[in-house]
Amino acid sequence: MTPVAATSESVLALAMLPEHEAYPAVAALGPAAIAEIVLAEVAALTGVLPGPEEKVPVQFDLGFGGARIGYVLTVGGGGAATVEAGTLAEPDVVIRQDLTELIRSVYGEAGTHVATREITLNAPDGPPGSDPTGQLARRRANAVAAARSASRAATQNPAGLTELAIGTGTDKWGRHWYTATYERHFDRFRDGRVRVLEIGCDGGESMRMWTHYFRRGELLRLDSKDKALITPPRARSVFGAQDDVGFLTRIVAEHGPFDVVIDDGSHVNSHVITSFGTLFPHLRAGGLYVIEDLGASYWPGWGGSSTELSSPATTVGFIKELLDGLNHQQLVRDGAYEPSLTDRTVSGLSLYHNIAFIHKGLNSERGAPAWVTHAKSALFL
Repeated sequence: MTPVAATSESVLALAMLPEHEAYPAVAALGPAAIAEIVLAEVAALTGVLPGPEEKVPVQFDLGFGGARIGYVLTVGGGGAATVEAGTLAEPDVVIRQDLTELIRSVYGEAGTHVATREITLNAPDGPPGSDPTGQLARRRANAVAAARSASRAATQNPAGLTELAIGTGTDKWGRHWYTATYERHFDRFRDGRVRVLEIGCDGGESMRMWTHYFRRGELLRLDSKDKALITPPRARSVFGAQDDVGFLTRIVAEHGPFDVVIDDGSHVNSHVITSFGTLFPHLRAGGLYVIEDLGASYWPGWGGSSTELSSPATTVGFIKELLDGLNHQQLVRDGAYEPSLTDRTVSGLSLYHNIAFIHKGLNSERGAPAWVTHAKSALFL
């Protein structure tokens, strides 16, 4: 029988297992292979968090059964972190932990998973006057920063969305101010096994941010063209036009359904509306569909209008129609009406400056009785 290769998906699955089941699962997939996947995730996140000014090798000494597994995570110096198998002779920083607990610390259910973690600083230190050049002090300061960065990255939810946005360089904080609003709505998803689809047009910064924020999620990035972006762990990239219904339908069939869809793509009004019409039916109940940069709804060059403010051909006009659909039970009509899919499944709208959150769920609450809606004038006045 051909052995099964360890993947991010398999590591996510075994992170949910109790210890007596996790141990044989890790043994079957290969402890070293599992350790490399987990530490690749840790390495990617250290590049976002504050770290040492100079490169510092951090020795991870992982226990599994009676064996020890050594990996060296090199962080800091303004470059990307690297992970290599091996054991250093005299590392300045050592982090020891049981492998199965490290898996839960990075990917497991919300909670504290550091009972077996031990951090040791071996960077040289001495009494006052023993370091006239300050070289040893700098070395120790870098070791402390490296230990902090690596241990934070190996712990659940080490940073809020604003810090992740700044660390990855996305414009969701700084040019826009979306992160606080996103956290208000996304907090309930953060520790879940969610599927997130991002329609993007940037250089991949937000893809990295979302991957780190949804630490157990799977992220699919849709872009109009291949920009040769470095794809972080648990993320995939697909390329095509966001207004190509056939392409979107194939994407949904292969990767859906989704818990979250974020449209930060072309912002062309017709593209936004087409994407929503195709993707929203494949959003899970309880999910959120987000449309960024609503300002393009008012810009003629983007298919918007600053005069026809309720035109359904614009993104904001389309959202206004969704609001009417949310309240379709209250409308007074001259006959039977068959609710549309969005009438039945848009369960809420949360609108802020330049961004909209559309909630997926059942919209089945009954409207007011006919004797109220058909009254000749307002009652009780």
